[in-house]
Amino acid sequence: MASTSITSVGGVMVVTQVYPQETGIPLQTGQQAPPPAAQVLPTSPASKMDDMTAVFLRGEPRGLGIVQIFVGLLCVFFSLSSLFSPVLVLHAPLSLAVTFMISGSLAVATAKRTSVSRVWASLVSGLLSALLGLGGVAYLCWLLALSPASKRICDRDAFQFTDLQEIQCFQKLFMVDECVYGLQGLLLALLVLQVCVTVTVSVFSVRALQRRDGHAPFKADFSSDVSLLDSE
Repeated sequence: MASTSITSVGGVMVVTQVYPQETGIPLQTGQQAPPPAAQVLPTSPASKMDDMTAVFLRGEPRGLGIVQIFVGLLCVFFSLSSLFSPVLVLHAPLSLAVTFMISGSLAVATAKRTSVSRVWASLVSGLLSALLGLGGVAYLCWLLALSPASKRICDRDAFQFTDLQEIQCFQKLFMVDECVYGLQGLLLALLVLQVCVTVTVSVFSVRALQRRDGHAPFKADFSSDVSLLDSE
């Protein structure tokens, strides 16, 4: 049962009520307790990317790898033209562009999950693709310098054509020459792009391998030294 006491202090009447503990009635005071602070759940620290991965991904290997795969597919498809005519058998060596597809696939795979072994594989395949790309550029330049396919097909001495038959043969194969030369010029430009792409991936692979230990290069901060001298 509650008990009440009245006290007069300095002309002010103070009424005090005392409740037993078992009643569970909260005491009313002049000040309310502050609300409990919001609990902040501990957050796991963000995963920190190592220096090798950061340097390798800076070269955009995924996009460059897709470019290599695309160029390799076009070269392989163009090399299949050698199956249709013996005159076009000179296009068969372009099937070596499968190496471009392998190099591009390795670059994309290394971008997804970077490791020292994968970076080494990407570097070796990139250098091999660059060498084959330079060889392909030289080979296509040689093909463009050769006589057109119509001249080799409509050879008067080989097939004993008359003048009229030779003219008609050239007229019928005129579009073939235009298509072959156009595709060869397109592949020449793509092979130059391929060489630039593989060299870029190889450069960033070398830089990534140099940072595989995760140590950042030392950079001297001269601004703090100058400010310290000025203050003195």
